[in-house]
Amino acid sequence: MKYAELHCHSYYSFHEGASSIGELLARAKEMNYPALALTDHDNLCGAMEFAQAAASLDIQPITGAEVTLADGSHLTLLAQTRRGYSNLCNLITASRMGADGNRRDPRLNPALLREHAEGLVLLTGCSKGRVPGLVASGRVNDAEAELRSYAEWFGIENVFVELQQNLVYGDTPKITRLARLARAVGVEVVAT
Repeated sequence: MKYAELHCHSYYSFHEGASSIGELLARAKEMNYPALALTDHDNLCGAMEFAQAAASLDIQPITGAEVTLADGSHLTLLAQTRRGYSNLCNLITASRMGADGNRRDPRLNPALLREHAEGLVLLTGCSKGRVPGLVASGRVNDAEAELRSYAEWFGIENVFVELQQNLVYGDTPKITRLARLARAVGVEVVAT
């Protein structure tokens, strides 16, 4: 089975990513990845460069973004179709035009997810994701309710519980609880 990284930041994720798109794709080619997702924080600045460079290396480009919700939590969204790409653009624009108008601190109203879900795949995000955060704090029932909402809006086949092993204290038990939650809701898991 081939692995494809579905949560990857370039230097367009300001203060988080360090690698250029070329460096990321060169490493993906080295690792024989059939595909790579670029999911920079709250932007699609590198999307065109990424798509063109990936295609030239025979790597399937997956365009996405890690969006910041109004409460500061994160979600990873991947465009599956042209409509999904359009919806992702609309969500990022909405996050930058939030109620406070602070374009430097984008925050997305989660209510907009429902109306812009078509053509998108949702991953529950990193440790700053709402579902992983709720699970880590022992609020599994709240996490389940959140995950069920996502499955209703995006379709159960387009929602994945994101599992990350960063060798941080507590990662392993949290991953176990997240996998159990995914089974209970009927969604798949994905390692990122």
